[in-house]
Amino acid sequence: MAIEHIFTEITENKAEKKNLISEIIKKIRTTPTEEDILNIAVEALHQALECDRVIVYNLQPESRGKIVAELVNSDFPKTIDSVIVDPCFEHRYINKYQQGRVIAVANIYEAGMTPCYIENLEKIAVKANLVTPILIPDESLYGLLVVHQCSQPRQWTPSEIELATQIASEIGWALENVRRKQQYQKLTQQWQRNYQWQQSLQAVMKKMNSGCNCAEVLQIAVEQVKEILQCDRVIIYGLQKPNQGTIVAESTFAALAPILGQTILDPCFEYRYLDQYRQGRVIAVANIYEAGMTPCYMENLEKIAVKANLVVPINCEDEAIYGLLVAHQCFNFREWQTEEIEWLKQVGIQTGFALSKAKLKEQVESFNSVFTNLQNTKQEIAVAKTQIREIRLKVQDTSDILGEINNLYKMLDREVTLINQANLIQDDKKSQLIKIIFKKIRQNSQKIGENIHLFAGQTYQTEELLQNLKTNLDHNILNHHKTK
Repeated sequence: MAIEHIFTEITENKAEKKNLISEIIKKIRTTPTEEDILNIAVEALHQALECDRVIVYNLQPESRGKIVAELVNSDFPKTIDSVIVDPCFEHRYINKYQQGRVIAVANIYEAGMTPCYIENLEKIAVKANLVTPILIPDESLYGLLVVHQCSQPRQWTPSEIELATQIASEIGWALENVRRKQQYQKLTQQWQRNYQWQQSLQAVMKKMNSGCNCAEVLQIAVEQVKEILQCDRVIIYGLQKPNQGTIVAESTFAALAPILGQTILDPCFEYRYLDQYRQGRVIAVANIYEAGMTPCYMENLEKIAVKANLVVPINCEDEAIYGLLVAHQCFNFREWQTEEIEWLKQVGIQTGFALSKAKLKEQVESFNSVFTNLQNTKQEIAVAKTQIREIRLKVQDTSDILGEINNLYKMLDREVTLINQANLIQDDKKSQLIKIIFKKIRQNSQKIGENIHLFAGQTYQTEELLQNLKTNLDHNILNHHKTK
């Protein structure tokens, strides 16, 4: 970033020096990025001191240092981005610089430096240097602000040393402010991402809890996960047996062949992974060819075009593992993000809760159905008992009629015998009596016919009612066993 020429030379006039430093500080403090802060600082100091080179030397791990900012006259070599390894620096000098040490060397050949250090300075044409520490307010040492004179030795004045020291201090404060702002922005962005993930989780939970049965819960889960993660396929692998599973739900990209309903037999699954998944094991594979998978497992994934996958368990409230919720990336590899992994893990947990709730709901509905059927059966039993009682009455009535007919036939037989014995064929009284007997017999015969008709109808209805009753009882018994 270019800086206006605020000055042309350092002066002993206190007012001018104060204004000069104020302008430099203002520029540094109002700069929004670390890179720009360092560039403004080296440019300002280079112009103020009219030196040959100004650099910022940033301390990095493993005894390394890197030149991260530089302004150098065209006559001398550039050192920007150079990495310097100096194992002795940390041991000898880092504590001193953390305490504010400032070094002003007028002539490198008269400063008692080691030959190797002089040799390193000669490589970049240094004849004199001024070194001040850049301290972050938490007292950590960011690096060094270094001024080089390359054309000739130079005696550094107190005002020059003071200016370099003040600029180094302002760099430390400015860097701290930038980092705090960056941390705040990062935390804010992280909070916003977490809030968005949490909102999407709440939405998925709400939809899953609205599922009427287990099948709906599973289908809602895979569809929502595919939509949120924007992956190619999402499946739920239901563990029917410890070493055998079936794809019980799937949401997939249209270009991929469906695998819903496929059964997978894996004798090693129970032994290797079942307990781990019960304890919440999560697997995120960015590239199946770099995950150390067994050849057979990799071959199975290749058959369904998987290049990356993310696997979380579905554990129900009774701590029994239902299966696995699996996201597939099929058209390219994918580095799963921490937020995605944690979100899918939570979806797996909530799917387990929703399944437990759906199972309970199904059991309640089944019990209600059984109860309703039992109430209907109770009514049917009452109707059957009534019909049987009516049949018994009809049978008793018919029996009484048959008894009366039998008596009438006996009476008729006796009268006919008397008529034959006495030769009283023309006896009007006897003839009238016989007519009455036949009339009674005919009436009773009609009643028997009516009872037989009613008896047959009621018997059929009763038989059908009892058969339905038996069927309903068997159905209720079966449902009862299913809900256990």
